[in-house]
Amino acid sequence: MDGARSWAEVGERIAEARLAAGMSQGDLASRVGLDRTAVVRIEAGDRRITALELFRLAEVLGVPLAHLVTRPPQALVSRRSALEEAADEAARARYRLDARLEEHTRHAQWLVDHRFLVPPALDPRVRRKGSEVDPVALALAAREAVGRPSGPLGPLADVLERLGLYVTVVDEAAEGASLLLHGFGVAVISGQAPPGRRRWTAAHELGHHLMQDEYHSDAGVAAGRDEREQLIDRFVEEFLLPAADMRRAWTDDADGRHPRAIMIGLSASYRLSWGAVVSRARRLSLVGADEARRQRADTPMRGDFLAVHGSEPVPDLEIGTTGAQWRRAALAAWSRGRITAPRAVELLYGAVSEDELPGRSVEDCLP
Repeated sequence: MDGARSWAEVGERIAEARLAAGMSQGDLASRVGLDRTAVVRIEAGDRRITALELFRLAEVLGVPLAHLVTRPPQALVSRRSALEEAADEAARARYRLDARLEEHTRHAQWLVDHRFLVPPALDPRVRRKGSEVDPVALALAAREAVGRPSGPLGPLADVLERLGLYVTVVDEAAEGASLLLHGFGVAVISGQAPPGRRRWTAAHELGHHLMQDEYHSDAGVAAGRDEREQLIDRFVEEFLLPAADMRRAWTDDADGRHPRAIMIGLSASYRLSWGAVVSRARRLSLVGADEARRQRADTPMRGDFLAVHGSEPVPDLEIGTTGAQWRRAALAAWSRGRITAPRAVELLYGAVSEDELPGRSVEDCLP
C-alpha cells in the first residue's frame, strides 16, 4: 500500500477514524491535548502534524499508526462508502474492521515481499472454471486439497493458510472481511462472536477467497442476503460439515441414540454452533421441522457435551490467532535480525511477549 501523498489525505484518514470511534472533533481534541480548531485544521489538511501528535492520535482513535499515513487498497476503497457524521454503529464497526484488514494486509505483504511467507500455488481442484460455481463441489474440492475429504477440520487458521488465505482474529464487533491480493488473500475475523460463529465466518471468507471476490465484508450481511451470500453459505456448511459425514453419523449410530445426542456429538467434534448443526440436520431431512424447532430452543449446556462427547467443544480462532505458517514466518524474520522485538510482537498480534521471543545469534543478524 502506498503512503499518503498529502496532509489532506492524512486529515481525511483521521476524520474517518474519528467518526468510526464515535467521537466529535471536540472529543478528539480534548483527549489528544489540542484545541478543537487544531483538529479542524488537521482534518482539512491545513495543519502539519508532528510525529508525537500522530502517535497520540492513533492511540486515541484505536487504529494502527500506519492506518493514518497510508492509502487503503484500491479494492477496499471502491467498495466502501465514506463515513458521515451521522453514521450508524454498523457503518462505524465496518470501518474499524476494515482498518484491521488494512493492517493485516500490510503485515502479510511485507512477509511475502521479503520471502518469509510463501503463499501456496492455488490447487487445480479449487480453481474456478467459468462463471458458474457449484458451492458444494467447491467445498468438497477444498477439503480434498487440504487432505481432509471427510471428518472434522483442525484449527481453521491453519487449514485456510493451505488454501492461500491468511486469517487473524481481532477484537472488533463486525463479523469478518477479506481481501484478494496478488497470489494470496487475507481475512480478519471478529473474536467477539461465539466460537462456532467464528469458524463459520472464517469459512465464509474462504468461500469468497476461492470464488475470487476482490473484497468482501460480512458486516451487515444478515440485513439482506443476496444470491452470492446464499451460495457462500452452502459452501460453508459443506466445507465445515459435509452432508455425507452427517448422514453417516445417523446410519452408523449402533446405539440408536436420540437425534439430539447425535447432533451434540457433531457440534462438539466439528466445532460448529448448535443452531448450525440443527439447521443442517433439518435441510438434510434428518429431523423434521417440529423437532428442529424444539432443538433450536434447547441449546445444550456444558453437562450435555460432557455426557455425550466426554468434553466440551474446543474453542477455535481466539483473538490474536494466526496460522502456523504465519507464526513461523514472523519468527523467522525476527531470528534473522530483519525486525525488532516490538515489530515481531506486532506481527504475531501479541501471541508472545518480547521476553518470550526465541534467542538469536549475532551472526544471524549480520547483513
